[in-house]
Amino acid sequence: MTGIIKPEHAQQMFPFLGTLGLIVVLLDGGFEISIDVLRKVATLVAKLDLLTLTITAGLSSVLFNVAFGADPLSPIGFLYGSITCATDPATLIPVFSKLNVPAEISTTLIAESVFNDPLGVVLTKVSMSTLGVGTAHNPILMFLSLAVGGAASGLIAGAALERLLVREPFKEYVVPITIGVALATWYACEDIAPHLTGYELSGFMAVAVLGMYVGNRLTRYEHLRDDLRFLKEFMEELSTVTRIIIFTTLGACVSLPLLKQHWLGGLLCALGNIFVARPIGVLAGTYAPPRENVTINERIYLALEGPRGVVPAALAGTVYTKITGHAHAIPPTITQKMPPHTLAGTILVATFLTILLSVVLEATWARPLSKLLLEERPLEEHRPE
Repeated sequence: MTGIIKPEHAQQMFPFLGTLGLIVVLLDGGFEISIDVLRKVATLVAKLDLLTLTITAGLSSVLFNVAFGADPLSPIGFLYGSITCATDPATLIPVFSKLNVPAEISTTLIAESVFNDPLGVVLTKVSMSTLGVGTAHNPILMFLSLAVGGAASGLIAGAALERLLVREPFKEYVVPITIGVALATWYACEDIAPHLTGYELSGFMAVAVLGMYVGNRLTRYEHLRDDLRFLKEFMEELSTVTRIIIFTTLGACVSLPLLKQHWLGGLLCALGNIFVARPIGVLAGTYAPPRENVTINERIYLALEGPRGVVPAALAGTVYTKITGHAHAIPPTITQKMPPHTLAGTILVATFLTILLSVVLEATWARPLSKLLLEERPLEEHRPE
């Protein structure tokens, strides 16, 4: 509103700032995930990441098409649904670090948000290809390369970092060493691997797995306890700073004229995404076999705690640039219903409002809902010993 940062400048900055910030947030979040707890909820996380995410994307796409006057099953809406189906660890991690939520619930939501990013990227690339502004390989192979390849890269990097740190205590230098390894791992997955193999690996997945590996493995070494404690404290503070930068830049990306033009349809999409698509997806996922030991109160909490954030924002910015820069490539069957610049603007505004409302609402009601629906546990149970 003040014009200090022009929207076009913020859109240029966001891919870099969003990527760097998410690396920091995921590395910090990985430290907080207990492998023992994750094993207990692995089946539930898998169903949320596959079934729930797909249903959320499908229902959100229909709601988008209805809100903006397109055919209910138009591929236009599926682009919005694909972008906004992935939840955000950047919001969930700091929220649960300060709440007495049962470890199974917090770990489920954080792990879901970490692991559903690759599938959200795959769905977005597939939907972009249907609009003529992107190419997609076999989606199954793409997902496997992103998720499995990224996880394997994180394990390899974590094992290498463990061997390095075990040799002798690095004291305060453990921070730049760990961050350096995380950045190098992300770069190897996102930039080097595609040139060598032709397939992308998820650098974000790799960084999250690296954080989980380091946070759980280094506790076994008595002489590294102080190093690990210092690393966690530093990363928590750094993560706070990067989240402020990310969401400030995100807000600056949306120009007021564009927001005024599409705010009503975007608001309907955001409300439908939060209160219709996500809850139905969670209920379908948690009731799908095999049966989960999850109460109805816990299902409601899972349904109402799925904020969208950095990854949808980065995808929306990329899609906006692709559509406006390759408007000629979009099929006439699409442009007759919605001109390219209108399509790009509606996607950006609807995604922005979905992120804004979900982050504000779901971070705000996380504490009262946990007191209302969940049995509180000691805060120490959230973290690895």
